[in-house]
Amino acid sequence: MNLLQNIDLYCERLSPGLWAEPANALSNLAFFAAALWLWRRAEIRAARALQVLVALIALIGVCSGAFHLAGQIWAEILDVGSITLFILCFVVFFLREVFGLRWWLAALGAPGFILFGRLVVLPFAPGSFNGSVDYFPALFGLALMTLVLLQRRDRAATMFAAAAGTFLLSLSLRSEDLAWCEAIPLGTHWLWHCLNAVTLTLATLGLAQVAWRRIKLSGP
Repeated sequence: MNLLQNIDLYCERLSPGLWAEPANALSNLAFFAAALWLWRRAEIRAARALQVLVALIALIGVCSGAFHLAGQIWAEILDVGSITLFILCFVVFFLREVFGLRWWLAALGAPGFILFGRLVVLPFAPGSFNGSVDYFPALFGLALMTLVLLQRRDRAATMFAAAAGTFLLSLSLRSEDLAWCEAIPLGTHWLWHCLNAVTLTLATLGLAQVAWRRIKLSGP
């Protein structure tokens, strides 16, 4: 594998090199804004484990920004890796906070989600929906988490439902990026970044609310 191989996946990129995707690169600032806003929330400061998620949101901004600047395979690996790491950590923290599992048991949710993800994408051809099929497990996972919280009559279900709805819109825009190149030369991928920052903020804040109530119930 040539890690320096150039990749052209989006409307905005017309040539190799830095700054060929200015909108796609700069829109990653939304992840830093989301991380900064979450870091200042009392719920996040109280649930220290969830500060890891906030740091990972900032990491997504760094890695995605590097990918859209460089447009090479090594940067794509960092981009996908940072997103995957956030998703797996989120699953583990969800099991820990919602079900009160011990950390070692909650950690089994990571390989469990990987298996779940493979089952979700099984009916689809690799790379379908402009590669957005790879994110279907995250969408289905958010929907499932929402149903779990609804069944438990947890008010955080509203946040998770909003996150799932935002992510569905985000995925739709990502899937249509290449289809709209002629009509919208800038493409729609930059909106994927902005809406994903909102998605991650809503989901993390929803989980923080669950953790906040657990902390208050457990007392000092």
